[in-house]
Amino acid sequence: MPRKKQRFGKLHQTLKETNYSATSGAAGEYLNYLKGTNKLTVDRKPDAKFLKIFNVGVTPFGEEPNTGSGAITAIQASITVQGDNIKSLFSAATDAAFGIERDFTKMLIDASFYAAECVITVVPTASLAQAKTQKQSKITKRNYKSYAGVRSGSVPYGRTTTVPDAQTEGGTATTPTLATVSEEDVRKSLMDVLKKGTVGGQYTVLGLHFIPEEFVEVRSFDRAKPTGSNLATGIPAS
Repeated sequence: MPRKKQRFGKLHQTLKETNYSATSGAAGEYLNYLKGTNKLTVDRKPDAKFLKIFNVGVTPFGEEPNTGSGAITAIQASITVQGDNIKSLFSAATDAAFGIERDFTKMLIDASFYAAECVITVVPTASLAQAKTQKQSKITKRNYKSYAGVRSGSVPYGRTTTVPDAQTEGGTATTPTLATVSEEDVRKSLMDVLKKGTVGGQYTVLGLHFIPEEFVEVRSFDRAKPTGSNLATGIPAS
């Protein structure tokens, strides 16, 4: 089961503070969405193959890892084929950079664990030479502009020793270990690897968004990545 995310947290808080009485503006339109008046439809919805969820493993930041010989530290997390395909566009965005393990025999299951996620937004490089198109949010009715062909994918990340050496106050470089690396260390490393403007194939990074790890509720595990005719390749067409 995917992690529950509050996409419109600020608007929801505004509605609560006004006892759900908003009748206009973004808050009013959001209330209409909650009532079912404003319908959310997805333009350019990817084929179901791209949205197929499978499992990979990452080592949590919130638990001290076992550093003994042969210890299994990775816990299963979820990723979609689309997210994995977007990650694969960029040669420096390796599994090691995210701390990703793909061998199920080297993963544990913790039903309460939701990994930290790096949401990668990309755009066809050719679209950057074109003017943005005017669009309107189907929920808030706000107008905004966007490039054609934008896609996003969430990739889990965890502890990894591939982050750059940390600097102490005295300026001495320290070699990271699985036990000492922090979520912020990995986040900063990914921001460097996938900084805005990075090109991979026919796509360019527009931006990154990070979601911290959580320990919450139960979902499914042991799902392998699709193969053969069930595996979507590339990025969904515009």
